Amino acid sequence: MIANWDVKYETKISEIDSQHKKLFRLINQIETIYDENRDHLSNKSKSLVDAVSELEDYTISHFLIEERVMELNQYPDLEAHKKQHDRFTDKIMELKNRLTSGTLLTNDVELNHFFSDLIGFLRLWLTNHILQEDMNYKPYIKLDL
Repeated sequence: MIANWDVKYETKISEIDSQHKKLFRLINQIETIYDENRDHLSNKSKSLVDAVSELEDYTISHFLIEERVMELNQYPDLEAHKKQHDRFTDKIMELKNRLTSGTLLTNDVELNHFFSDLIGFLRLWLTNHILQEDMNYKPYIKLDL
């Protein structure tokens, strides 16, 4: 099930909301490739790796911008928030390494399990992080980038 953007995710910080929308699109892109190719994911291995790499790169960029906004506004829980970002980034890097090493990309059954788990993890993490953690900094933000 594709995760759709909803107003409940809005922080009212234009740049952050725009980036969050793109993160939803990137996750949905992975899910679309997965849904359309479940029985032969190995045929789409390059597309899948590219999509995960794009998500990884964009997430890192987004986190840096979001952390800068929090820093400029002296958000008191910035360090704890950064640690959550670091844990997520580490997890994505670990998953990408698992995807690109070994024989995973040639095994449709394992790829199916991998992407089913990955999509569930990404969707849950993003929605929970925005609704809980990102909403915590919202009242502190006076300066946007």
